[in-house]
Formats: sequence, C-alpha cells, structure tokens
Amino acid sequence: MEEQKNTYENVTLEPDVGFDIRFVTMDHNSPFHWHREMEILYILNGHATVHMEGEEYELNPLDAIVMDYARIHEVIYALPQTMGICIHVSRQLLRRYLPETEPFAIRCAGQRLLPGQQEYYNEICGYLKELTVLYVNQNETYRLKSTARILELLACLVEHFSEPVSLVATQTRAGNMERLEQICTYVDHHYREEMTLQEAADELGLNREYFCRFFKQSTGTSFMRYVNQVWINYIYQDLLHTDDPVQEIMERHGFFNQKLFYRMFKERYHCTPRQARRMAENNPYVEAK
Repeated sequence: MEEQKNTYENVTLEPDVGFDIRFVTMDHNSPFHWHREMEILYILNGHATVHMEGEEYELNPLDAIVMDYARIHEVIYALPQTMGICIHVSRQLLRRYLPETEPFAIRCAGQRLLPGQQEYYNEICGYLKELTVLYVNQNETYRLKSTARILELLACLVEHFSEPVSLVATQTRAGNMERLEQICTYVDHHYREEMTLQEAADELGLNREYFCRFFKQSTGTSFMRYVNQVWINYIYQDLLHTDDPVQEIMERHGFFNQKLFYRMFKERYHCTPRQARRMAENNPYVEAK
C-alpha cells in the first residue's frame, strides 16, 4: 500500500492555470500537514473536523473553510462517507493579479465569521457550489468558466477575509514550517518504534522543552498525541483496505496495547474498528480490498 505523506503535501499545479480542483471521497484522514498552496475545502455530504492553529472547526454539508498558504492543519473526516470539493490555489496566481499588494493572511471559516462577513461567506459558498456543478459536467467551456469563478472567489476572499501581516511574521512562519516538516518526517519514519520526546528532540538537535513548546504552538496538540494520531491513521488505512485481523494490523504498526488502541480509535473515529470496516464494505467509494 502506498505510504501516505503526513506533513508537506506536494500539489502540482499547471503553471498557466494556477489552481487545481478535485472531487474527493474521503476514505482517510489528513494528519497535520502543510503545503505551499492555499487550500479550500467545501463539504458536499458527510462531516469534517479541521484543526488549525489550536482552533477546531466543524464542517457540515455546504460548509467551507480556507487553509491559507503554509498554514498547518489537520482534517478528520466522518469516514468513509464524506465527499467534497478540494481546491488548491498557487500564491503565484494571486501575485499575477495583485503584484503590489503587501503580505496578507486569509482567514475564512463559517464558524469564525466577523460581523459583516456572513453575506460574503455565502457568496464564497455560492462560487464553490457553481464550481462543483462545472467540475461534474466539464463541457468545452469548463476551464474558462471555472477560471472566472476562481478569480471571483479569490477577489472576495482578498476583499473581505484578508488581514495584513508583516514580512518578518511571514518569514518566521516559513522557517517554522521547515522545522515542523523535519519533525513530522521523523515521526513518519519512526512511528512504529517506541519513541520518546527526548529521542525526537535529540534527533533534531533541539532542547526538549523548546521542542514540546514549539510543536504545541504550531499544531495545537502535543507531540506524543500526534504520534498516536499517525499510528491510528495508518492502522485505519489497513483496516479499510485489507481483511487482516485487527490485532495483526496493530502489531504491524508497532501498537501492542489493545485497550488503549480501542479507546483512541473510538475517540478519533466515533466508532469501533469493526463498525468502521463494516461501513467501508457498504460504501461504493472505498477502494475494494
């Protein structure tokens, strides 16, 4: 099975277009990661929980959220029946039309609207609904129409959901992302082993206290909790895509405490491993075993 990347998501965009639209059926979660593109998630059915900068956002059908460039985020889906539209937009696309604009951050989520933003949030969702229809139909004018909607959507975000940030803050965030990528890559390579905070900090040449504080501030969760989330996510993938017994899957990924596993699994997915497997078997969008 292809190994899932948990930290830096490399999205390839056509340079002459600058954005990518995908209709996605979620049969896995996305542990904390980041990418150099803006990500816009629009839920069509099901439910998603997004953790970003220590905040939690609940998304129901027809809800949208924007994850800005290099913004660390995690997405937990109501699996395996959540579907949506995922759009990535390059920073170069905005620079093409706003070359003189000072650095800014975009924050847009239905649950965190400022006074006066509801009307414009509804406008954003309207564009996303249109993009969904265009994506499904994809006639000969699809690219023209979708480009027009993307530009209108971006204009609305810049006008009503952006806030200025200093160049120093922008550079600091970029440096933090690189360090976080190192940490999460280390976890990906060693999550099957018994891992301690001290070992992880030593591997990266960081003071233990600084390491803990930096990780918590960057992701909103503790390092060991993140390690457990990575464990659970990989186990979930095998659970859905193989017929192997749960105990065998757990041990394959270095998890031997069955009681702790069942508690953590239910806390994260709101069902038992057996129930999750049964839901996947009844879902036509989950790849057959």
